[in-house]
Amino acid sequence: MPAAVLAANVGLVGAAHFVIVSVGSLAMGVLGGLLGVGGGVFLVPWLVMAAGVGAREAVGVSLLCVIATSAASSYVAGRRGDARLDVSLRLEPFLVVGALVASAMGVRVAEGPLLVGFAVFILIVAALVWVRGRFAGVERPPGLPVERHGIVNALAALSGAASGLFGVGGGVLLIPGLVLLGRMPVKEAATTSSLCLMSSAAAGAVVHLTQGGLPVDVVAIAVVGVLPGGLWGARLQQRVSARTLETTFMVLALAVAVLTALKGFA
Repeated sequence: MPAAVLAANVGLVGAAHFVIVSVGSLAMGVLGGLLGVGGGVFLVPWLVMAAGVGAREAVGVSLLCVIATSAASSYVAGRRGDARLDVSLRLEPFLVVGALVASAMGVRVAEGPLLVGFAVFILIVAALVWVRGRFAGVERPPGLPVERHGIVNALAALSGAASGLFGVGGGVLLIPGLVLLGRMPVKEAATTSSLCLMSSAAAGAVVHLTQGGLPVDVVAIAVVGVLPGGLWGARLQQRVSARTLETTFMVLALAVAVLTALKGFA
């Protein structure tokens, strides 16, 4: 859809709103891809605080963006051949159930508590990113040990719930969980996660779509921005040291968490 048509259809603040959403979505996609946490972690706060979108609507928009980015990530992971399809198929039912239950609850939660919860979630993600970095060079045998199936299934349900409730890719919990609890290699955990996330995001998005009220114009603009932004960010990631990425994310996560919590309490 041409940019001029999208701008003409934006209903909130016209062209200015179009610029805020499009530039912000592109930037949030780059940040998500660069830092390896997915765009939703930054996109939801941006839509709420800069674009004036309601918190529940921002979660729905983000979930639809996650579907697009997950589809692209799945394609890349499939071509690389280092993703574990068997693990992905095992985890997807738990991801979907978690996303459906949490999304159904989330659309009924007041915006203030939802934003405060999102702020706490960002801090948890920051801690997990730090922990994940400690295991980056650890060598482990491929696959998921049989004795770890139960705990990883529970982790998948929790990751799906986080996706459905907050509009993020469940990989921000699933990847470090597969590494720490499932004892999978970091690279294999990341690529396997890419195969799973589209299903949980789709489940959560269905709940939001059935509730109505999603700003279709914002969805269209955000997807157009986040998708290429995430791909560019992933490419830039190879040129920046892991320590720099980790420090950058910690600073941004703290700032976004504080601002989001203040917005929630306002």
